[in-house]
Amino acid sequence: MYPTASDDSKRDRHHRRPVHVSPGSRRVTSWLPKPCSDLVTRSSSDASSVAPTTAPSLDPSKIAVRATTESAELRGAAAARALAFYTYPSDRSEFSIRSHRNMRIDAEWDAIGEKIRGEDVAFRDTRVECVVVALTLDEDGALPDGFAYDANTLDAACVVPKSETTPALLILGTLDVNQGAKLPAEELAGMHPGTDDPVPEGTDISQDSFGTNKGNYGNGESDFDAKIRAYEDSLGTRPVRYRRGYLSNVCVLAAARRLGIGHLLMEESLKVGKTWGIETMYVHVEAENVGAKRFYEKNGFEVCEQETEAYALSLSRPRRLLLSRTVGGGAGGE
Repeated sequence: MYPTASDDSKRDRHHRRPVHVSPGSRRVTSWLPKPCSDLVTRSSSDASSVAPTTAPSLDPSKIAVRATTESAELRGAAAARALAFYTYPSDRSEFSIRSHRNMRIDAEWDAIGEKIRGEDVAFRDTRVECVVVALTLDEDGALPDGFAYDANTLDAACVVPKSETTPALLILGTLDVNQGAKLPAEELAGMHPGTDDPVPEGTDISQDSFGTNKGNYGNGESDFDAKIRAYEDSLGTRPVRYRRGYLSNVCVLAAARRLGIGHLLMEESLKVGKTWGIETMYVHVEAENVGAKRFYEKNGFEVCEQETEAYALSLSRPRRLLLSRTVGGGAGGE
């Protein structure tokens, strides 16, 4: 079930109080703003999975990795993104931080659901799946033994409440897998495979007629888009919108870094990509983020494109690199 404007859960969520884990216990208890920078900023989505911290330990049997469409899990993923991506000035009040964070959680939650359902117009040629890494909490809602944490960086908004069939979960990391010719609103796009490139032997194309990028939009598709789609389909080759994939919104909670969560996210995203028949997976990285670049390279990605300083300056953002790897095998660019 997805959140809608009429859901009682959506009306109630503004009253949820974000919290952190008290240093004196393993239970999720009360909220405290974390030390922040001078401005409210959205950090790079590729930066949060590699920041160094004290190496913790965790029982692997407590970890679940999966693609999800469950509303509560999407909400937890949205909260993880809000915590990972936004920082606040040190003089910002607790109320102000909490209000902005709740607003960002709401916005991220709505965005995830709309993309997955194909309701986001910008993503109508893109199939999207949200992947999460979840930690199973103890029966009483406490963190399991062996989990090392930073008390200022866990928030109860990342907790998926216990249900009749599942225990309570804490979302530790998340990302989106996007299948399409390019990532919407991203200027740096992959070029391969193209329509003239042969489809690798063994590629599963059974999913090409499914998903939100199949082109069944009725009156919602412009004449121009319809003509482009008709031309692409008339070529008799596999449409590019099924052949390329992009990773976005990659993040791991600060308290869960150096646990291998980022690697688990990569593994699951490639499984999703392979199931969908994606041939090449791409990811964007800020050029100065050496740690993130090294992380993706360890997971089989190679730099295939990069922006110039002048171009990035014209867009008022840091210069970016585009990395890629083949989905069916080991490391490899284009």
